[in-house]
Amino acid sequence: MPSMKILSLSQIRAAEISAVESGAFSFAGLMKNAGEEAVEIMKNRYSFEGKRVAVFCGKGNNGGDGLVIASRLSRLGANVSLCFPFGIPATDTAACFFEDIKGLNIISEIGDDYDFVIDALFGIGLDRALEGYAAEIIDKMNMCSGVKIAIDIPSGVPCDADFTPKKAFMADFTVTFIATKPCFVLPATSHFCGEFAVADIGAETKDYSYLTIERPIAVKRNKNTHKGSYGTALMLCGSYGMCGASILAARSALRSGVGLLKAFVCDKNYTAFTTSVPEAVTLPVPTDINGVHIIGNEILEAELKNADSLLLGCGLGQSDTAVKLIKKVLLTVENTPLVIDADGINAVSRDINIIKKIKAPVIFTPHPKEMARLCHTTVNEIEKNRVEYAKNFARNYSCIVVLKGANTIVAAPDGRIFFNLTGNAGLATGGSGDVLSGMIASYLAQGVSPLSSALNAVYFHGLAGDMAAEKSSKRALLPSDIIEELKYIPY
Repeated sequence: MPSMKILSLSQIRAAEISAVESGAFSFAGLMKNAGEEAVEIMKNRYSFEGKRVAVFCGKGNNGGDGLVIASRLSRLGANVSLCFPFGIPATDTAACFFEDIKGLNIISEIGDDYDFVIDALFGIGLDRALEGYAAEIIDKMNMCSGVKIAIDIPSGVPCDADFTPKKAFMADFTVTFIATKPCFVLPATSHFCGEFAVADIGAETKDYSYLTIERPIAVKRNKNTHKGSYGTALMLCGSYGMCGASILAARSALRSGVGLLKAFVCDKNYTAFTTSVPEAVTLPVPTDINGVHIIGNEILEAELKNADSLLLGCGLGQSDTAVKLIKKVLLTVENTPLVIDADGINAVSRDINIIKKIKAPVIFTPHPKEMARLCHTTVNEIEKNRVEYAKNFARNYSCIVVLKGANTIVAAPDGRIFFNLTGNAGLATGGSGDVLSGMIASYLAQGVSPLSSALNAVYFHGLAGDMAAEKSSKRALLPSDIIEELKYIPY
């Protein structure tokens, strides 16, 4: 999957105007292209011949797109009905296509017996919540039978997703124009959009707000290599009672190609860990009263010097001794890139300025609650402003932030934001994040840059989850299933 640009409303408008001012297109030409390209995408996905299709058109240019689509679907053999709840499209551009819909069935009452319901009511220009009659129309459309398809974006959804709509068209599939919009990837609105595809209508894009993560390019391994060629990852995870976190992270790191994995393992977890991960090199240490590792300075310093990456935090707990150990590690590590997850994040949130004392590249992998602790705010505030919090934290502390969730965000220190499009709701289970962290640490150890390690791991983690979901239900998906699917990803 190649990387896609994500454009804001103003950037989309600028691309349209630029295409017309360049002389390459008229606005009518862009509308014609939009409608025809939408149908091309739709007919490659669905069969329309002989099917009952209701196209709901608004008064603006989105309604004009609907006119083009209705005409084209009719020529493909669909039984098309047009509905104009707010009147016939009134823009000069839409008026160019009135002749094309002569002979099509015009309905005034919304039925409920359709094979397809196509929403071309409002498009990207809507900047307010739907109320009154408009909200009633959307409710009726959502209650209709049949596959629901939105044109450009679902009606009622804000393009830049600056609020959560109370009423919006609930699309199974959306055909959008020019580029992906923020509403397709932000949690407040993405569930309204369903699956989506971008129709190229000829307008070039220059500026963009964000990028999606592209599928990493597979790198063939050289025949003349050995385990030392693929790095050593060091783990400090899994206090007593939380051994599972260290096992999952270790197994995912190994499945992601690291040459050698070393793990500090508290003695009470030794048997469970070595039985589950015999491929790892264990560094057994005593366990304190809180179930946390007791690690001497000499062994810590020696292992850090010999490591190519460090994973810190998964399942270490939040006791004072765990926090003290984490801080000691952070102040000891030099140059070795590290992944800070879970209880590592919780410890840092108690003394945020410690980040500036770390002498190594850092990748944080918080879920929204952990991000809220780092930023001293609420989960609700993080969820409403995921991009800004991730971007600002990465910039302010010169680190990489992997803010987990649907369409996980990766924020780079230079301000770039990447959204992930792989993955599914089956990943929403305890232990899934440990798998991701192990993967990132593995790539780091193999010499992949911190940003690419984060991007590659997030993409393949989601892809493996998608592959696992094809074999079982999303409800039944386990983190260990994700690890097993890593065997079948050709990278």
